[in-house]
Amino acid sequence: MDYACFGDVLAFDTTYRTNAYKKPLVVLVGVNHHHQTVVFGCALLIDESVGTYEWVLETFLDAMMNKKPISVVTDGDKAMRKAIKKVLPNTCHQLCLWHLQRNAFTNVHIKDFSSIFARCMFMRGNEEEFEKVWHEMVANLGLNENHWVTEIYGKRKRWAEAYLRGNFFGGMRTTQRCESMNAYLNRFLKIRLRLYEFVQQFNRAIMRIRQNEAKAEFESNNSSPVLSTKLSIIENHAATVYTKESFLKFLEEMKNTELFFVVGLSIGIPCCHMVVVMKVEHLEEIPQSCIMKRWTKLAKVYTRSVPVNETDNDMDRFVRYGSLSSMCNKLSYFASDTSSSFIEAKNEIQNLTTRMEELYNCNLKGKKIAADGATGTNQVRDPNIVKTKGNPGKVAMNVQKGRRCSRCKRVGHTIRKCPEATIPQNAQPGYMVCHIQ
Repeated sequence: MDYACFGDVLAFDTTYRTNAYKKPLVVLVGVNHHHQTVVFGCALLIDESVGTYEWVLETFLDAMMNKKPISVVTDGDKAMRKAIKKVLPNTCHQLCLWHLQRNAFTNVHIKDFSSIFARCMFMRGNEEEFEKVWHEMVANLGLNENHWVTEIYGKRKRWAEAYLRGNFFGGMRTTQRCESMNAYLNRFLKIRLRLYEFVQQFNRAIMRIRQNEAKAEFESNNSSPVLSTKLSIIENHAATVYTKESFLKFLEEMKNTELFFVVGLSIGIPCCHMVVVMKVEHLEEIPQSCIMKRWTKLAKVYTRSVPVNETDNDMDRFVRYGSLSSMCNKLSYFASDTSSSFIEAKNEIQNLTTRMEELYNCNLKGKKIAADGATGTNQVRDPNIVKTKGNPGKVAMNVQKGRRCSRCKRVGHTIRKCPEATIPQNAQPGYMVCHIQ
């Protein structure tokens, strides 16, 4: 359900040292209506080849009912880039701007190049103006033979603002959300984790994220901002429509109406120019055509019909659960307005809960009978340890070696079972005689 609402922009990156098998973890994330990072899925990779990334994207789309994102943000990994080009050919792919700026500083050791490169990256002009500025820079700095400059110029349609203008990225122009999410997950995922432990810890991390979202949801639905602009009517309407974080971004645009100049790119929030038009036209509400649903309080109201499969699985249940939860949030908001509506909703919910509990117990009994008659078991074995592109660290190299004896300094036993420590037959209990060679 999160992907159905916020899957228009997708970012993913790999992180390492999260499990005992040295397998890289790729986390696919987006941004929700509270401008928080939302995790759509993850995968432990057998390797980092093009075929593996193609499998990740194809499996991900299959799980998400084949809904493809509008735009994707990744770093400069070639395997990722080739996989995206094949699986998502019509998706706008942008390279992480932060990685590009860092690589520019690393690969070209010429004064002022990094600042001029950043100017080309973010310039407001059109494609022709970009080409003119770029070629002038290359000629003036003598970079015609520089391999990195030539290579990055060939990828300009994936990083230059002149070519990307008009595409929606939800405010994500770098993989910073991926980096932050990787750092967050590393608090839960340690390098010695086995597969079953890894899954448990990952679920703990996701639960914490969902708690933060629930807190933001509660604050947006149960608080009202103090109006601070002269356009109080429009401001009040924005407060009722947008989430708290989205409203704050819209408020920044309202305050810029007096200055009336562009200070940044719009991420789907009405800009200061639009607010001026509303002011001139004496509008009391933001036109519906100017409101992007993904930033509103009702962003997660699931309007799309959920397909009913012949055989239900856990994923189907999660989708239905999320859909019903959002519907109940809306019901609770309206039912809490008066005492009479509260009592009516409470009685109906109690009756419906009793009915659903009866159906649940009946289905649970049927599943138990079917399980008792089934034969055979499925067992997931530990995967092999593989070599990855990332730095596994020194700790990872000793995962399989075991503990080291503090007496003989050998690996595979402790001092209590050291072969160099022997107990003679005539020794008294509680005493140990060491045999030193």
